[in-house]
Amino acid sequence: MTTITYPVIPGAGAFYYEGNDIGILLCHGFNGTPQSVCDVGIALMEKGFTVFAPRLKGHGTDPEEFRQSTRRCWYESMEAGIRLLRERCRHVIVVGQSMGGTLAMKAALAGQADAIVTINAALSVPGYACHATDDVCRFIDEDEPDICAPGVYEIVYDKVPTSAIRELLALIEEVRPMAAEVTVPTCVIHSAIDNVVPPEDSMWLYETVQAPKQREVLEQSYHVATMDHDRERLADVIGAFCEQVATAPKM
Repeated sequence: MTTITYPVIPGAGAFYYEGNDIGILLCHGFNGTPQSVCDVGIALMEKGFTVFAPRLKGHGTDPEEFRQSTRRCWYESMEAGIRLLRERCRHVIVVGQSMGGTLAMKAALAGQADAIVTINAALSVPGYACHATDDVCRFIDEDEPDICAPGVYEIVYDKVPTSAIRELLALIEEVRPMAAEVTVPTCVIHSAIDNVVPPEDSMWLYETVQAPKQREVLEQSYHVATMDHDRERLADVIGAFCEQVATAPKM
């Protein structure tokens, strides 16, 4: 059997910046790539942090590889990034955009993150709900990325497989009921207007998490906030939170 290796789309690859002993893993969302968190990653690097943004399997290559990918291999891509940071850093904070926020919660539940930051965490995706029981694997047209700022280009597939959508919905079904068991410091960030994931989901997450927590609202960004008007503020909030986590006395 021949194994097909799909090349990574230019600009969609993982990136790593060496810094201090506070490691920040930046996880992109469903159908996204590390390109979507690059500006925030650079800003955090400039603040002195060690930053790694893995490319989740099936993303940033070819829709056919996306069709073959699963929530398990997406999480394994994140795990490999956490291990890389653990080898170099005293603290590892996982920051996730959209589905990346859901994966960050999973990492916290597994005891693999010292703290997490969720940005418009995908705890429901109403636009995909109709595919939950769709057993036919097919490709559907993807909407334009939900970004308020004009002229921003995000690397995404124009078509996504319904099999991958079902994997995303299954990940949400797995993680959302466990939210109250997240006990690591948690920063919940969400946009005031989000046309993909209801902001109420993040409000619910903030109320449900049983951990030291804070919530921030972005007034000038839509769903892909890491590429939107508030990206500089995002980096400031994430940086301050990570410093706080790293300097907090051990219990």
